[in-house]
Amino acid sequence: MSSRLPPVPREELDSEQQKAYDHFRASASRNAPHPGAVDRATNTLFPVLAVLPRTGSLNIDLLATLEQETTGYFSAAVREVVSLVATTFFKSDYVTRIHSLMAVQLGLLSQAQADAITEGRDPADLSADCRLAYRCAKHLLETRGPLTQELWDECVESFQLEGTIGLVHYVALLSWTSLTLNVADLKVPEKAKASEPSIENDAKPGESRQ
Repeated sequence: MSSRLPPVPREELDSEQQKAYDHFRASASRNAPHPGAVDRATNTLFPVLAVLPRTGSLNIDLLATLEQETTGYFSAAVREVVSLVATTFFKSDYVTRIHSLMAVQLGLLSQAQADAITEGRDPADLSADCRLAYRCAKHLLETRGPLTQELWDECVESFQLEGTIGLVHYVALLSWTSLTLNVADLKVPEKAKASEPSIENDAKPGESRQ
C-alpha cells in the first residue's frame, strides 16, 4: 500500500469518489476475475485514481476497452510481456511484481522469462510474437523518435494494424499506471518480497497489511 495515498473505506469517500469506487470494482470483477484481484486493486491503484475520480474512471474504461478491441490480434502472453517491459522500465516495483506473478501463475510466461524481463535481461525462449512485442516495447520506451520501419512492418504482419496500435496503447497505458503508482510511492511490502505469495492473497479494502 501507499503511505501517501492509503485505501479509504467507501463510506468515507465523497459521492463522486463512491461512484468511481463502484465502477472500479465492477470493472475489475469483470476483467480481472482471478481471486484477490479486486481487493488488491482497490487497495493499491484505486486510491490514486480516486483523487481525480472521473479521470480515474476513464483509465479503467480504457484498459477494459483495449482488452476487448485487441482480442484476436495478440495473446495474453504478449500483453504481459509488454506490461512487464513498461513497468520495469519505470521501476514501478509493485505493479511489476503483480504482473510477473500473474504471468507465471496463469502459465503465460515461465518464471525464468518473467525474471529476465524484470531484471533487464533478454528473456530466453519467448514465442515469436512475444519476442516481437518485447522488441517493440523496448524500442518505444528507450529510443526517441519513430518506430523503425522494420519493426513497424514486422508488427503489422504479425499483429495486423489494429493489434500493432493496440500494443502501443498497452505500452502507453502501463507507462501511465507505472508513473501514477510511482508518484504514490507504492512499494512491495517486505513480507511479500520474502514469501512471494500467490496473487490471491490480499487484504480487504481499507484494511492494513502492516
